[in-house]
Amino acid sequence: MPTIAFLDLDNTFWTEEGVPESALEAIRRAQANGHLVFSNTGRARAGTRDLEPYGLDGRCYAAGAEAFLGGKKIVDEPLGVEASKLLCHTLDVGQGILIAEGGDRCFIRVYDEPMFRQLFETLARIDDPFIDHPEISTMSDEDHAQVYKYSLWIAGGVPQEVKDSVPQGYRETTMGDATEFTQVGHTKATALDTVRSALEQRNGLTYQTMALGDSGNDIPMLRAADIGICMGNGTDAAKDAADYVTSAITDDGLYHAFEHFGLI
Repeated sequence: MPTIAFLDLDNTFWTEEGVPESALEAIRRAQANGHLVFSNTGRARAGTRDLEPYGLDGRCYAAGAEAFLGGKKIVDEPLGVEASKLLCHTLDVGQGILIAEGGDRCFIRVYDEPMFRQLFETLARIDDPFIDHPEISTMSDEDHAQVYKYSLWIAGGVPQEVKDSVPQGYRETTMGDATEFTQVGHTKATALDTVRSALEQRNGLTYQTMALGDSGNDIPMLRAADIGICMGNGTDAAKDAADYVTSAITDDGLYHAFEHFGLI
């Protein structure tokens, strides 16, 4: 049975130093064997590195709110102008770093300059656009219309009272200092189901799903996939949610996982 493998990006597919050559080799060999490989990230498209050079079969962004099968967009569900404005206002609490994550453009508001400088210096070395964006005050209605999610970074973590103030209809995922706010009804798990259904309808085949991740926002897809794999560098919670723990990303973890389950 052919497999669709869904890859988280940060610390699963790539590190701050780039994509391990063994991961690229594993993807090429799996595709040659008739399997498909998709990215599946919590980041919005405008807030991540360019994925086009890696030859993936498709891409899922913003926890499943935007997805591509090849070059064709098959999911497109941004927040909407008024919802984006309200969520932005709610999360603008005068602390940390607030990011409006869109498909075409992202926007940022910075209160914690030391945190911003530290992140910027790290990400700029690898041409990662995650926090290199115009100020939120410049957003037009057109800009709000293409926002899929918001991220709030506060040293020590986003206070519970801020999370409690968010309107209904959003799912929060906390990873250290950062909390992502995405639409209820969209997770990395829904992306798996949508892509599999589209491929089965198009190709007349039955596919097995495999998910590889390392952190909290990967847990839904690790549980939903036929095979859930956590990287050796992953969190304890992600490891507990997985069916199998491979080696760390820096120890050819993706390659070993594909090899273990017979994709290569």
